Amino acid sequence: MIQVVVTQMLNGAIVGALYGIVALGVTLTFCITGVVNFALGAFMVLGAYFTWWCHEVAGIPYIPSVFLAVLAVSVLGYLADAGLFRFTRNHLVNGLLVSIGLISIVEASVLLIWTATPKNLSYVLPGVIRVAGISVSQIKLVISAALVAVVAATYVGLTRTWFGRSAFAYAQNPEAAMLMGVNTARLETMVFVYSTSLAALGGGLYASLYSIEPSLGGFYILKGVEAAILAGVGEVLGSLAGGVILGISENVGSIYLPSALRDAYGLVFLILILLLKPAGLFGGKK
Repeated sequence: MIQVVVTQMLNGAIVGALYGIVALGVTLTFCITGVVNFALGAFMVLGAYFTWWCHEVAGIPYIPSVFLAVLAVSVLGYLADAGLFRFTRNHLVNGLLVSIGLISIVEASVLLIWTATPKNLSYVLPGVIRVAGISVSQIKLVISAALVAVVAATYVGLTRTWFGRSAFAYAQNPEAAMLMGVNTARLETMVFVYSTSLAALGGGLYASLYSIEPSLGGFYILKGVEAAILAGVGEVLGSLAGGVILGISENVGSIYLPSALRDAYGLVFLILILLLKPAGLFGGKK
């Protein structure tokens, strides 16, 4: 039984890392633009399908396929920001409506181009690692390490570079940041595009682990928002931790309770945490 619990914890941590990368995009976008960008789920879908197409149809190796998918989705993210989201800055409801509309357009486009049939990548990195009777696939470990590295690099970029300091200054006081010479319009666009690239990266990495289908974006953006709230919106490293905690609670909970209620476990855990710490697990420490 212990081995089953440990295995589920490991699987939950891996899935939670994917939640965390989406939560990071949610946190960055909300703190800078004031919009909860639910369309990040749609950009994740595009990242997954572009990766699949590059690898399986065009015959490009997996890693370059992921980079090409991230680049393509980043361009689409820039166009979406320039044509839609820049008109919804700091207007939560307007941004939400635009996000929902964009999700519908992307899902319909994916269905039209690639149909509803689930798509699978051929094995990218076959093989498993066995320790003390517990087996974990090598690709899951590599993907998890990549996600942790991306979150850590984002944190370093936000705390050690001029761009990061500008973003923090703008999040705390937009008017003061403008007076100090920060190009706020450019900053908002850069953060938005970076958030879409994170979602695309999550989609590309997801495609190497599981089947992809047009509706996966809606599920992951909800989990990403949950993880961001659980950690405390604005916490960069906390977004990853929140995702991992959420993933583990769901997977371990499914051992003892019906798997049909799996999504409820994370929500119950989130409510309990917010009752004790309304600012989130890592919020309110500054």
